[in-house]
Amino acid sequence: MQNKKKIILFSAVVVLIGLGIFIWWLFWGRFEDFTRDAYVHGNQVRLTPQISGYVSAVYCKETQYVEQGQILVTLDETDNKIAFNKAVSDLALTIREVTELFENVYRNAAIVKEREAEFMRAEVDFIDREALVPSGAVSKEDYIHSKTTLEGAAAALEAAFFNLRKAVSLVENTTVQTHPKVLAAADVVKRSYVNLQRCIIKAPASGIIAQRGVQVGEAISPSSQLLAIVPLDEIWVDANYKEIHMDKIRIGQQVSMTSDFYGSSVVYNGTVLGIAGGTGAVFSPIPPQNATGNWIKIVQRVPVRVSLDSAVLKKYPLRLGLSMNVTINVKDVDGLKLPTPIKDQAPLWETNVFKEQEKGSQRIIDEIFRQNRTFAGMISEEVRVLARERK
Repeated sequence: MQNKKKIILFSAVVVLIGLGIFIWWLFWGRFEDFTRDAYVHGNQVRLTPQISGYVSAVYCKETQYVEQGQILVTLDETDNKIAFNKAVSDLALTIREVTELFENVYRNAAIVKEREAEFMRAEVDFIDREALVPSGAVSKEDYIHSKTTLEGAAAALEAAFFNLRKAVSLVENTTVQTHPKVLAAADVVKRSYVNLQRCIIKAPASGIIAQRGVQVGEAISPSSQLLAIVPLDEIWVDANYKEIHMDKIRIGQQVSMTSDFYGSSVVYNGTVLGIAGGTGAVFSPIPPQNATGNWIKIVQRVPVRVSLDSAVLKKYPLRLGLSMNVTINVKDVDGLKLPTPIKDQAPLWETNVFKEQEKGSQRIIDEIFRQNRTFAGMISEEVRVLARERK
């Protein structure tokens, strides 16, 4: 009798446990998809120099946290300083040469007026002598001399007009500051200034320094990887789900995660951002080729990208590569399996470190103009009309 009671009691406990498990599965368990095959991923900013040079100083070390814009490495500036000073001198010289081109226009315009006066005088002398030739008041020799003088004056005037047009063509529709030669020289100044700024290598993003390989005195080029920066606020989780569990996973579903790094007491919330375009095996360095040899079916896993709650992430930061326990709430299956195309999307990540390299160059160029500009450098309408008179 006692054994019968124990069997009944044991059976009742088993039934209650089974009923509890069934109720849990009915209301919660069947709406949750769990995996331990999940890892933290994120951006890795690989820092490379924009110019070649020799490393003069290193300002960071492994595991150090750096802010965007913080100086990390500097290069020797000697060669770039020389190039910049030469570009400044060339711009100043070009400004003066172009100024001379504008002044040459007015010089040629004055020569044209002078030749016009000489032509008018020669023309009057010729007309007067031509009228007096029949009466014998002027010798034939004097008449021929006045005629040749008139022809020479006409030719000199024509040559003066050609020289004026040539001078105008070199500067027409421009000023000293907008002349192509000056703009080209100013661009050289700007480029050399930017190269000088690039000797100071700054952090393009905030994060933790990793894989630092740069050393003082090392010769580097734009292909050299100096170090990596891991932004801890730009990370996500890639959860690898078996293909047999993918039928109910949708973009936008709610996700809860825990990490072995902090334990089950810290729960990260997130949402499904997207589903990879292929299994992990497809993107491996050596993709499987199942058309040869004996075939064994292996359940494939598909990466599902999950966002992380920024508030919890800021309080409990994670590191790339950490394993995660991921549970997706698959109760709502009305979401999309494929993402919608995004039009006119703003940058997901950007930096203004490189844009700031050009700051200050225009001020230097303006100062060079102020110091070397000696003429207004504009052609008056009167000179334009004069240059067009004989076109």
